[in-house]
Amino acid sequence: MKFKFPLQKVLEHRKIKENLAQKDFQEAMLLLNKENELLEQMNQQVTGAHAQAGALAHQGGAQGPALSQIHEFLKGQQIRIQRQKQKVQEIEKLVEAKREILRQAAQEYKIMEKMRENKFEEYRLGRLAQDQKDMDEQSILRFKAVKES
Repeated sequence: MKFKFPLQKVLEHRKIKENLAQKDFQEAMLLLNKENELLEQMNQQVTGAHAQAGALAHQGGAQGPALSQIHEFLKGQQIRIQRQKQKVQEIEKLVEAKREILRQAAQEYKIMEKMRENKFEEYRLGRLAQDQKDMDEQSILRFKAVKES
């Protein structure tokens, strides 16, 4: 007789649920990494603008309009950076929620997997006991047949 876990469909369902949660978590992490990269690019643009402004100021001369343009860019960029930071924080909250969902799904699957392992061990021990009983019975029958002849 072959082992058949009575809750196999539930186990499979929970594995699918865990895989979907893993996929959602990975997508959220990908989005977070993309947004963090965009924020880093914005910060690099600010650093570049500061360097450019320093170079223009060092040159001297009639650099007023160029410096004014860089100043306006920096003001606008600071606003965009603040918005991007808020967006990153929201995505971090989403990632944490997805991580918790994944953790819960993994835990549910492991519970079912452990239950299946326990049931299989019970089946295996029962099967060994039945096999031993059958072999003992056959030995007794052979002994009686040899004794009678």
